[in-house]
Amino acid sequence: MHIVTKELPAELKHAEKLASLMDDRFRVPIIGYRFGLDPMIGLIPGAGDVVSAVISLFIVRAITRAGFPRKLLLQLLITVFLDLVIGGIPVIGDIWDFFFKANRRNLKIAKRYFEEQATYSGKL
Repeated sequence: MHIVTKELPAELKHAEKLASLMDDRFRVPIIGYRFGLDPMIGLIPGAGDVVSAVISLFIVRAITRAGFPRKLLLQLLITVFLDLVIGGIPVIGDIWDFFFKANRRNLKIAKRYFEEQATYSGKL
């Protein structure tokens, strides 16, 4: 088996920075739990979850531009939609936003795909 490592596309690096800002940029002292702007933006009544969803769509767009196949795009969009719908529920949605981390989930899916593409298995 041959392993070929390939550097992540620039678009994916950009998506990583934005996902970090939205989902895990800050750390709660002592317990070490990480969170980002997403749950804080979500606290804005009415518009907060929509703004977060739009930012999430920018991340999805960057992932797609990096070469992520459109046939798998639905998986990423479902994650954003789920975050938008549940995040919009008062109180429950605010708690949801601290733990779900839709952008980090989507980035994990994308990275897994790109790592699989970078791996070439030859005949044994």
